[in-house]
Amino acid sequence: MKINYNDINTIYNRFVEPKQNAEFLNKYSELPLHLNTTKWRWEGKDLPRIISLLEFKEFADKNNFTFDRVLSINGANDPEFQYVNYKHIENYNYLDDTIKYDLHNLNLNESEFYAAGFDFFMCNQTLEHVYDPCLVLRNVRRVLRSGGIFYCNVPSFSMAHDTPHHYYTGITPVGLGCIVQQAGFKILDIGFWGNTEYINVMMNSNIWPDFRHVKNYKSEKNKEVISWIFAEAI
Repeated sequence: MKINYNDINTIYNRFVEPKQNAEFLNKYSELPLHLNTTKWRWEGKDLPRIISLLEFKEFADKNNFTFDRVLSINGANDPEFQYVNYKHIENYNYLDDTIKYDLHNLNLNESEFYAAGFDFFMCNQTLEHVYDPCLVLRNVRRVLRSGGIFYCNVPSFSMAHDTPHHYYTGITPVGLGCIVQQAGFKILDIGFWGNTEYINVMMNSNIWPDFRHVKNYKSEKNKEVISWIFAEAI
């Protein structure tokens, strides 16, 4: 599915520009620390990842994320799953077969659920580590049933890591929307977060700061360091 100039403007006007306001940017001026009570403690976790987790919880709760068949590639322990209800999760370890379970191939024909399609798939901080994210997203669409839900978050600004398997230091909110839509998905929501203080601490200290390393949790316009998307397979 190709997208054009008008499609790009529509993605921005529907999902990005409306959130360039004080209500959304200041949403996490204070963190809900009472939610830092699970096994996946926030201490030592990258701050943007915490923000995206909170946004995932809000969207999942609002839309009653309940699925029969969930697919996971190395993500069964992702903290987002605590906010998802599901009957069956099929998890594959990429290192068990780096050909079949490579997202550029995603050969899951042995799965009893493959023919019917999975209901939900997510990948967190992954697309920057695949050399062809457009092919990967088409493969994800292939294994989801029509109406299945896809979620991912990606860095919009980052330092190099996990080299040599690190290909992109950032994907903008609009860019994420474009590559997901062209892969055969209907965008449900796009979000983003980032600020100057976080960027400065990250680049000057060569660490991914957790919530204790910065004082300002407000997001700033055009300072995105993470973007996320919810989409429906069509």
